[in-house]
Order: sequence, then structure tokens, then C-alpha cells
Amino acid sequence: MRMKLAIVWQLSRAFWSGKQSWNAWLLLAVIVGLGGTIVYLNVLINEWSKSFYDALGAFNGAMIYSLVKEYCVFILIYIGVFVYQAWFTKLLIIRWRESLTADLVDSWLAKQAFYRMALSGRVDNPDQRIAEDINFFVDKTVSLSVSFLITSAQLFSFVWILWKLSGVQTFNLFGHDVVIKGYLVWVAVAYTLIGSLVTHWIGKRLHGLNYQKQRAEADFRAALLRKHDNAEQIALYQGERWEKQHLHQTFMGIVKNWRSLMDRERNLGFFTTGYNRVSLIVPVFAALPAFMAKTITLGGLMQVRSAFGQVHGALSWFIRVYTALVELSASIERLEQFRQAIAESQNPEDTTPVGESLQVESLSLSTPQGTALLKGMDFSFPAGSWSKISGRSGMGKSTLLRTLTGVWPWFEGRWQRQQGKSLLLPQRSYLGQGTLREVLCYPEQPSDDSEGLAVLLADTGLGEWAPSLDKQLNWEQVLSGGQKQRLAFARALLLKPDTLWLDEATSSLDAQSAQEMLTLIKARLPDCTVIAVSHQSEIDHHFSQHIDLNPYTMAR
Repeated sequence: MRMKLAIVWQLSRAFWSGKQSWNAWLLLAVIVGLGGTIVYLNVLINEWSKSFYDALGAFNGAMIYSLVKEYCVFILIYIGVFVYQAWFTKLLIIRWRESLTADLVDSWLAKQAFYRMALSGRVDNPDQRIAEDINFFVDKTVSLSVSFLITSAQLFSFVWILWKLSGVQTFNLFGHDVVIKGYLVWVAVAYTLIGSLVTHWIGKRLHGLNYQKQRAEADFRAALLRKHDNAEQIALYQGERWEKQHLHQTFMGIVKNWRSLMDRERNLGFFTTGYNRVSLIVPVFAALPAFMAKTITLGGLMQVRSAFGQVHGALSWFIRVYTALVELSASIERLEQFRQAIAESQNPEDTTPVGESLQVESLSLSTPQGTALLKGMDFSFPAGSWSKISGRSGMGKSTLLRTLTGVWPWFEGRWQRQQGKSLLLPQRSYLGQGTLREVLCYPEQPSDDSEGLAVLLADTGLGEWAPSLDKQLNWEQVLSGGQKQRLAFARALLLKPDTLWLDEATSSLDAQSAQEMLTLIKARLPDCTVIAVSHQSEIDHHFSQHIDLNPYTMAR
């Protein structure tokens, strides 16, 4: 429990102790204050119930009419307070969620943690952690905390009322008189304590099952998303049958988990349903001796029933929220795993030396699992030179490029980066979302120079799209593979890097188009160092240096 609370504090600290935390505390104070008002209204209604039922027993029509009007006033006030308490609670939830989401997204995207986490596969479904787990954590933490505070106020208020109504009861036990003060309070405590212990005993396995449920649901959504993103390839392969089987297998994980939850919640439901129904009559039975002895009136009996219900309801808080607490515990665990994975995946400060040219000395690469890819590489790329790297498929050419751009952390040896900006154009460029102007200028802010962007599109063979600069379409689906690669070259011309890495960046272009793109780079970026991985022999003459990586695989 202490560890869980420490994790909750780590997740909450930025919002509740930051510079603007006074806003959050003010909102919480308003919410709790409104909750206290609800408790006070319930106390007044409890006292009202005694007067009302006594008036009924006495057939006092005038008093009944007056009490009905009084009750209507209570209800009108109650409705207003209840609605605004819910409104302010939702406001606090969305503000906290906004803050926590921003913090986790910033950490996830900082120092390329998201990339290393994706490579290692340590954390499943980061989208769910950020979207759903944060939402659930904030919602339930606020709701349950406020509920606990208000329930505590309700408990103290009605325990005092019930204690006074209980009076002093004397029982004869084995020939001895036993005097019990506030016996109705002890009945409520005993009944609720037994219920809480049995509830926990039956439902303790729900924690693990709810954790598995969240993971199974996220895996199924991720599988559906992959089908959507790769719809064309699936259709071309005619892989619908295989995809259907795969989705069925993934969904069966949900079904299996659901059945386990059903069985456990069924067992819990047998107890809680009976427990709640019996609780309605327990106070009446407990107060019957006093009623039969005529020490309390009918109104007093109804007041006892109402007060007992409030005390029992407060003491049963744990039973009512048990399932929510279990789900919250699983959500906290998932968020903590995500937070720890981010911290462990963030790249350390870049200490790579910077010089006039890029140089590699005794560089060895491996997979995240430790499998050696390339060993003992030594070569250099003079500033402004054009170099082509070749070697058999799957040996690690793309990994070498990613290492030299600083995103691949699994390497040994030394290398010096060339000063200035660098840019890598992969085989499949990420386009992002937004207008064509935003996609073209990514990752920089969109340029207002529409004429210049139109010329750039025309130069890279995308002139027909110039009128669509400010249209927001699904560009991943609209543009063909070749057009995406042309757009990547347009980005390079716009960003003007000092070092340009080409990782099969012309693979979707015919030989002539590939030649045109490289010629354009040479003309527009004459001082740029270009390092390429490509299987297209037609473009070899553009490169003055050719590096064969095959010799560096011998040591594996």
C-alpha cells in the first residue's frame, strides 16, 4: 500500500505541488465544501423524517402539509448542490488529466525514449497508457478521494446521531447484566466489517484479472489498427482469411479474461447483493426492542433506519468501491511501468564529438537483444563528399545509418559526427497529419511562402499538388510510394541539412526519377555530405566513395 501511494504521489506531484497548484486545491476545496453541504442536508432530512413520520402516526394533516413544503425546499437545494459538485469535479478531472498527459507525452517524446521503447518492446500499447490509463487514473483518483472525504464527514455526522438514538441497552448474559451504550452503532460496525472482509476475500483475484483485461483490450485494438493502416497490402495479398484468424485469436484473449472476470464477479455479486438487501432491514430489527418498549416512536424508528443506513453506507464505502479500487490499482501499475520504461529508455546526453567531417573508428553494432551485426568498422566521410554503402540484405546497413544519426544506442566504438544539421530520408517517410503545407515543412513550422513551396513541389515532380497546399487529407493514403519519396526530397531541399542520409530513399522511383532527385540535391545543396544505402546500381556514378560492409560481418 505504501508503495502504491508513493507511485500515486509521483504521478500527481507536478499538478498538485506546481506553480499553479493553488487552482487545483481551490477546486478541491469547493468540491469538498459542496459535499459537506450535501452531508448537512442529509442530517436535516434525517431530523425531518422523525417529525414527518410522527405526524403521520398522529394523523396531523397541518403538520404533514408543512413538512412536505419543507422537504421540497431541501430537495431543490440538494439538486443544485449535487449538480454543481459533479460539474466542479469534472472540471478538476480534465485539468489534471491535461497536465498529466502533457507531462507523460513530453517525457515519452524526450531524448527519443519513444523510439527506444518501440525497439525494445518493453512496454505494450503506449497509446493506451497515455489515452486510457491516464484518464482512468485521474477520474477514479479524484472521484474516490472526494467520495472518501465526504463519506468520512457523513460517518462522523450520523454516528453521533445514531449513538444518541441508541440510548443505553441492558442485556442479561449468563446471569450478568451487560450495559451497551450506542449499541446500534456497534451493530452497524460489526455488520459492515464482516461484509468488508468477505468482499475482499472473494474479490482479491480481481486485481490481476483487471490488469489482464486492460492489456487484452489494448492488444485487440492495436491489431485492428494495424489492419486499418495496412488495408491495401492486405487486400493485394488477399490475406483476409489469415487476418480474420489472427483477429479471432487475439479476441479470444478478451473472451478468456472476460469469462474469468464473470465467474469472480458472479461470486462477489452473490454476496454483495444479499448483503445490501439485508442491510435495509437490519436497523429495523435492531431497533425493534426499543420500539416495542415504546421508548421510541414510529418517527424515531424511521430516523434510526435512516441514520443506520447513512452510517452503514459510509462504513460500506470500501465494499461499494472495491471493484473501482482494483481497476485503479491495475491502472496505477501500468502507468508506473510506463513511467519507469520512459526513464530507462531516454538517451543520455549526447557526448559524441563533432568535427569538420564524419569519422568512424572500431565501431561495432548489435541488436537490442545483443546479437552482433557489424564489427570493427573504420572509415571516414569527408565534408561535401557523396558516399554509397553496400552489402547484403539484412546485415545492418540501415542500423549503421541510424547509429551515425544518433538514434541507435546499441553500439561500441567511437565516431565523430560532422558539424551542422543532419537529416535521414528512410525508405518509407513519415508524413504526419495536417495540411500538405504542414506535411511538407515537417518537423519545422509551416512556411507562409506558398509560391516558394509550389516551386519546390514542381521541382520534385509534385507540381500537381501545389493547389492543395492548404488541404487537410490523409496524405499517407493519398500519395503513392514514389510520391512520398519525392516529398521527402522536397523536405530535404527545404531543411538544407549539412549531412543527408539516404536509406533506400529512391527505392520506389524509377531509375530516371532517382537520377533527377540526386541531381537536384547536388545542384541545390552543393556543400552537403550525402551518405546513401541503395540497391539501385543506376545511381552509382553519383557517388565518389563506395563502402562495402561485407568484410565487417566476418567477426560475427
